[in-house]
Amino acid sequence: MTLLLAGAVLLGSAYQAGQSRKSAKEARAVAEREAAILERQTQAQIEAQQQNAAIARERLSAEKARYAEQKSAMEKEAMRVAQELEAERRQMGEQESSRMRARIRGGKRSLLSDERLTPEVGMLGQGVSYG
Repeated sequence: MTLLLAGAVLLGSAYQAGQSRKSAKEARAVAEREAAILERQTQAQIEAQQQNAAIARERLSAEKARYAEQKSAMEKEAMRVAQELEAERRQMGEQESSRMRARIRGGKRSLLSDERLTPEVGMLGQGVSYG
C-alpha cells in the first residue's frame, strides 16, 4: 500500500505540475494579451496627441496670419491719420502765416484807407482830392 500511496502522491504531484505549467502558460498568454491591449491604447493616445498638436499648429498659424493682417491694417490706418494730421497742421500753419503777412503789410487797415484805389473800379477813393 505504501507503494500505491507513493504512486498516487507521485501521480498527484505530476498532475499538479502539469496544471501549474498550464496555469503559467495561461497567465503568460493573458499577460501578453494585456500588454498588446496596453500597447494599442498607448499608440492610440500618441496618435491622438499628434493630431491635436497638428490642429494646434494650424490654429496658431491662422492666428499669426490674422494678427499680421490686423497689424498691417492698423499701421496703414495710423499712417493715414498721421498724414491727415500733418496736412491739417500744415494748412493751419499756412493760414496763420497768411494772417501774419496780412497784419504786417497793412491787412484790414489798408482796405479801409481812403488813399487806396477802389478795387471795383480801379479809381482813387473819394476822400482824396487833388487840386
